[in-house]
Amino acid sequence: MLTVSPEQPCTANTQINSPHASNLHTNYTPTESEILQIEQFLSEPLKRLSTLDAEIKRVQSILDELHHERRALSEEIEAHRALISPIRQLPLDVLGEIFVHCLPEGRNAVMSSEEAPILLGRICSAWRSIARSTPRLWASLHIPTPMQINKTGQGPAQPDPTFISKMERRCEAAWEWISRSGESPISISVCTPTHVYFPPLQTSNINTFEVAIAQILPSSHRWKKVEIRATEDSFTRLQQLAEDDVPLLESLVIASGSLTSAWDPIASNPGGRWTEFSGLLSARKLRKLSLSYLKEDLLSLPVRWSQLTHLNLDLDGSGQFGGFPTRLRYSDIIKVLRRCPLLMSCGLSLECTRFDIIEQPDHDEVPLTEYTLTLPLLENLLLNLSGRWDESNLKHLDLPRLCLLEIKFQETFSGSHTSRPSLTDFLSHNGDSVKQLFIDISSLTRDELIEFLESVPLLTHLHISKFSSSFSSVDDDIIDLLTPSGENFSCLCPMLEEFQCNGGNCGSFSEAQLLSMVQKRSQSEKGGVLKRVDVSFNRRKPKNFNEFLNSLVIGTGMKVSQRRHEKDDTYMSAGAVICPESDNTKLSTVVDIKYAQWPLQPDCFSPWGGLYLTGTASSTHFNFSY
Repeated sequence: MLTVSPEQPCTANTQINSPHASNLHTNYTPTESEILQIEQFLSEPLKRLSTLDAEIKRVQSILDELHHERRALSEEIEAHRALISPIRQLPLDVLGEIFVHCLPEGRNAVMSSEEAPILLGRICSAWRSIARSTPRLWASLHIPTPMQINKTGQGPAQPDPTFISKMERRCEAAWEWISRSGESPISISVCTPTHVYFPPLQTSNINTFEVAIAQILPSSHRWKKVEIRATEDSFTRLQQLAEDDVPLLESLVIASGSLTSAWDPIASNPGGRWTEFSGLLSARKLRKLSLSYLKEDLLSLPVRWSQLTHLNLDLDGSGQFGGFPTRLRYSDIIKVLRRCPLLMSCGLSLECTRFDIIEQPDHDEVPLTEYTLTLPLLENLLLNLSGRWDESNLKHLDLPRLCLLEIKFQETFSGSHTSRPSLTDFLSHNGDSVKQLFIDISSLTRDELIEFLESVPLLTHLHISKFSSSFSSVDDDIIDLLTPSGENFSCLCPMLEEFQCNGGNCGSFSEAQLLSMVQKRSQSEKGGVLKRVDVSFNRRKPKNFNEFLNSLVIGTGMKVSQRRHEKDDTYMSAGAVICPESDNTKLSTVVDIKYAQWPLQPDCFSPWGGLYLTGTASSTHFNFSY
């Protein structure tokens, strides 16, 4: 009988000396007498097979017992190791501090078990107790206030009980969340989804926004940062706050959407509730302010303009409120900016409306001094432009410390292209100090993009995006201009350290051209060191993907590794990371390539709803998180 010896592996001879070996594995048909002979011959091998099966069962039983014993022993060992785990030795206040650093950056926390702080309470009872007793963990909260809308944009005749129940639970959770923050200053954002701003909308829906506001108003004396996005008729209770109700308020975002289909300049109200009830806007410590689509005249608002360091005007949810944007003229904006000598960051929107097609006043009527302004402390500027007539006045801005510039170009109301020589003049005057450029090229031509890049010689960070299919994209020729050539290695943006090209229709260049730029920049001893390249292609990744990319990096000193699937607001993406080989000290660039897979369907009841409305679609730089 076969036995198992732990010291010596067993060997077995499975060959059968069969008299019928020559006919095996053929189409030979045995005779009746041969069939009897084969059956008699197989009697012994069948007994042997049965013996082996029994031995396997016996050995498997021993192996199963050993596995069971090992698992039990391993669990005991791990349980003892857990007792001496270093994290158990941490003081509770240190562990609480670590928990605080688990919170999301750049935005408020959401009511989701996928993120801190709720996720931390799902680990064990001890962590749950620490999390609940750490007020700073609960000092920020985002509250989406969805409304029940069907596919036609209508509300139901009667509110759905399930929907009402969900919203009630969300508001109760918000109240408990805020209570856990103790006396800590808190950051609150409440947002109604953008689709509810478009008519027609039945008013039979429950006002979830007002329900949420009722939960947070008792804590107004602790508000430090507040972001409110809703329809214009939803702010009544907030407009009634006095200065003493918000003594800690430092940052305020208000985006007021209209329930009408278009903004009417004739109906614009120079006064209004924000003028009559002004405590929120006139907060004594307010330094950062973002106002979008308020109907009141800005200068009539009781804002302490002279103390502002950050100001955004009409940027939030651009073009989404009421179907048409409001219209701030450059002449209005410049009057506000003159009152803000301490500005370090500013975002402005000069969008077209249907009224701009016919209203183009004579430029000679206004003295040049009315348009000229120097902002000596301004470092960050965001411009949301659409080719409107008064866009030309931007060239009169003098920004000696401008470091970060973000520009979003939108298609004009008429759909035709508008050249922008005045913006080129603006960059020629202010571009020498710009180190970071974030630009949406949706309505730029190739030549205009080149002119802009020529105006920023010291640029270190270039982020290009595009979210429409109009006009040109970044093609091989643009990448070629960014690639050093000749004896002097001349190229656009020679000091570049980071290059990003993202958006559905942004990059049409080839992978080979991109890697050629990376390699040649690494060989240049002049200029900056390109450290990171991040590119998203609106195409599926090539077949035989690894072989394809490996063929491109042969002889370049770089290696390819697959990147895991990721999802953002629009796409599930896949791709590769190309980085220098470990022994390559000359190259230092990491190239991250993504390919679109399929669009994702958003969840209208998502706890993250409305978090990404701030600034432009691609902007993360003007959300007051400096």
